[in-house]
Amino acid sequence: MPTRHLSRGFRQALVLALLFCLLCVSHALAGPINAKSAILMDVTTGRILYEQRADMRIPPASLTKVISMYVAMNAISAKKVDYPDKVTISAAAARTGGSRFGLRKGERVTLDRLFYGMAVASGNDASVAVAEHVAGSTSAFVTKMNALARRLGMKNTRFVNVHGLPAKGQITTARDMLKLARAYQAHYPRARKYHLARSVTHRGHTEPNHNALVGHYPGLDGLKTGWVTAAGYNIIATARQRGHKLIAVILGAPNTSVRTAEARRLLNAGFSAVAKKKTSAIAELGVSSKQAAQLKKSTSYSSPRKVEKRRKTPSRKSAAAAQRQSARKKTSR
Repeated sequence: MPTRHLSRGFRQALVLALLFCLLCVSHALAGPINAKSAILMDVTTGRILYEQRADMRIPPASLTKVISMYVAMNAISAKKVDYPDKVTISAAAARTGGSRFGLRKGERVTLDRLFYGMAVASGNDASVAVAEHVAGSTSAFVTKMNALARRLGMKNTRFVNVHGLPAKGQITTARDMLKLARAYQAHYPRARKYHLARSVTHRGHTEPNHNALVGHYPGLDGLKTGWVTAAGYNIIATARQRGHKLIAVILGAPNTSVRTAEARRLLNAGFSAVAKKKTSAIAELGVSSKQAAQLKKSTSYSSPRKVEKRRKTPSRKSAAAAQRQSARKKTSR
């Protein structure tokens, strides 16, 4: 009998603990997006549902590959190159560092296959190979990237290379990445198959899609992730539900798990707001109107400071003992 009461009491305590944890999690997930910059648009109506330092300038990292693929597909539309083209991999492409598709000098890979390498494995080597095939050189290709960015109205963006590796002066904003994603997906719905592939295999090595939302978020139709130290973790996440298409851009999340969780939360808030026929998702995110107005105007970000514990001041006696011990160590060498 006492054992039965004990187990019942234990179960009640466990239930209360779980409820407490759930309340803590829900509270932790309320508020501004845990990143430097973010923006959310309902593409169906053209309405911005949320923005947070959306014009703050941040390195794009591998989101750069979205415009690289856009430029290459423009060349295909102009009949200058084609998807089945066999691309001979140069030494420059093969030795490109960072995230790789695993290309080797001299091998021949179709342009179509290289797009999978860029979109899924985020292969910097694949980006160089595509750029050289389309424009003859990476520098000529970068010129095309910047020209396209200007046509799309990406006023605060400048590209320096074709893949997004760290480079001085390479910069973008969440708002500009939103413009890019919207135009890219509208012009090239075919690109969806590259960005939604679960994995890609080259020379026996299989690389999973770097976008953890692929296959795990209803209605997801893109798009790309990226990371460099100077920026943090970036993502463009696009999805379609109940007749509405949303684009969420997050720049500068602190790690991959936060990036994925916050992209999911931003999309969920957007679809919830749309279902309620609201013009903003701030309430769904747990952001006050005053806070939302401040975040909309701001273009600067300060990382949260860690509270350091005060160190105890050593007593005179212990300090003297430490000095004697240090002196003994020095003389024993």
